[in-house]
Amino acid sequence: MTIGVGRRHLMLGAAVAVSLLAVVETTVALVAPSRAPTDADWVAAGAAVRAGFRPGDLIVAAPAWADPILRVQLGDLIPPEIAARMDDDRFARVWEVGQRGAQAPLSPGGTTTVDERFGRLRVRLVERPAEIVNYDFVARWADAQVSRRDASGVVVACTLAGERVICPAPGNNSLHRQLVEVDQKLREALLTEPVAGAAVVIEFPAVPLGRALVIATGLHDTWMRKAARGTVEARLTVGDQTTELPVTSDDSGWTRTRIDTTARAGQTVPVRLEITSAAPSDRFFAFAAEARR
Repeated sequence: MTIGVGRRHLMLGAAVAVSLLAVVETTVALVAPSRAPTDADWVAAGAAVRAGFRPGDLIVAAPAWADPILRVQLGDLIPPEIAARMDDDRFARVWEVGQRGAQAPLSPGGTTTVDERFGRLRVRLVERPAEIVNYDFVARWADAQVSRRDASGVVVACTLAGERVICPAPGNNSLHRQLVEVDQKLREALLTEPVAGAAVVIEFPAVPLGRALVIATGLHDTWMRKAARGTVEARLTVGDQTTELPVTSDDSGWTRTRIDTTARAGQTVPVRLEITSAAPSDRFFAFAAEARR
């Protein structure tokens, strides 16, 4: 049996591609260790951060996968509430320990006031105007008035019971504060579950507004993200201003939405979040929000 010229060329091309891939992977395996920071680099970088650290500073690793190594040196300066923060915008001073040219995704407008190298690590201090939090919805979770509204408009009130707000059957959903896992990262958030054929309504009756209200949303629990496929829809009403939030799915990660409230800065208004899902099974909806100035 003879093999056609075209097929021979295809087989030869595949063999060359496999050989090139083997060469590339071998090169990476040999070169990568030489580019990695040493223990001495980490110790020196950690000492530099400690020397200039002030209470309230944020410390981040770049790239983010280096965070566990960063914690070995500086974990005592990253308390749980900081590690599980909603975002980085309320920190005026950010220490970045970077490698391989990576930089943390910080908001624009900062000034680098420290920039030093310790072997294969780069330590930067970025200083920028920080956003001041007027109202932290997670910290003030007990202020929430929770109810469930069915398709006919019937409203069932939920009640505070210890460390959570409990809604009666059917559904038996609740609202509580929890350390959640969204997009492979821990966040301190409020957790609730949507209910079939109804909207879960969460209202904070008196929120002092600043220039913006920032809300972040996502689905908790990597195993439930694998087990279910339903999406969650949410609508946020600030005073009389309603915003449809991005649909939350398994692939959404931790999605931030920023609502400009400059025109109502200084006012105290109700803020209401309505959550629905056509397929609510195994959907654990997590959110955090802050009113900022």
